[in-house]
Amino acid sequence: MKKILLISNYVFHYRQKNYNYFAERFARDGYEFHVLANEFQDVGYPFRFRAYSLPFSVKGYTQKIREIGPDFVILFLHLKDRIEIPVMRWCLKNNIPVIFWNKGVSSTDPHNPLKNALYHYIHNRCSALITYTPEMISNFRGKNRGKLFVAYNTVDCHDVDRSKYDRTTLREKYGIRESKVVLYVSRMRKDKRIEVLLDAMANQPDVAVAAMGDGMTPELQAKFDTAPNLYYLGQRYGEEGSEVWAMGDVFSVPVNVGLGINEALFWGMPVVTMRGFQPPEIYYLKEGKTGYVAFDESDYKEKLLALLNDEKKLAEMKKACEKEYETEASIDRMYQGFIDAVRYCERQI
Repeated sequence: MKKILLISNYVFHYRQKNYNYFAERFARDGYEFHVLANEFQDVGYPFRFRAYSLPFSVKGYTQKIREIGPDFVILFLHLKDRIEIPVMRWCLKNNIPVIFWNKGVSSTDPHNPLKNALYHYIHNRCSALITYTPEMISNFRGKNRGKLFVAYNTVDCHDVDRSKYDRTTLREKYGIRESKVVLYVSRMRKDKRIEVLLDAMANQPDVAVAAMGDGMTPELQAKFDTAPNLYYLGQRYGEEGSEVWAMGDVFSVPVNVGLGINEALFWGMPVVTMRGFQPPEIYYLKEGKTGYVAFDESDYKEKLLALLNDEKKLAEMKKACEKEYETEASIDRMYQGFIDAVRYCERQI
């Protein structure tokens, strides 16, 4: 079997699950899937791909690549990972096709001329390119779009059986008394602005906010402690994580909603967020169908409460969310972009 090596920085738990799925699909298509990274988040997932952990260094990584002997390399690194360009150059010099998986520009500094020059250099040199959504194609120069493939960035839910979860039982298990639940699943970084959600929903009758993720601070904990309908559930993965997802009616991260939007769609939860920085996955939010992007904090609160109190609209949006996940945000759609890029490189050899 030919070998595909993905080189990454820190591999979060949701990527590990994606790569397990990739490993199975690649094997069916005749490839062996390997992942080399500086660190893997430890959440107890068994790996079905071949995993290697190594601190970043050009010498160490090129030696490891030589040892593995891949037929194709996929780079999933940031410019700040200084091994990126030297490793790319080494692979190409040694006749190993390189696929660069990226957004095309810096998401936080898209107009930086130096960063853009480096991205364009990488795009020009690499054998193929993968990006997250069709909207991101415009971040790539026209001359490189012929080797550009869209892998709809998502999380893997293909093995989760939604029908086995009973909301009433789960809410009792986690001590949630309210009949409506707004779910926040994300890291609690400042740019997520979870305090906007907590302030908006604190002491709202029969509405709970259930939050899951790392990054709790004393200041945030104090906010959770101010109202009985605000619940912090810690960090949960696997089956426990699915139980938390199954309890929600509406998903909300005020800004920078992240990949949580994909999982919310899978669980049939409309998404409410606000204007501001948003990741590529905001592509899946279809205004008025799978969620809302509020203008400001006042509009955000109004949209949340209006949706929670409209059973008919909730039911309509639930169906639309599930359909959006299946048609655009499923792990199959993501894998297709990867295998298309690999096969393109194979044809060029």
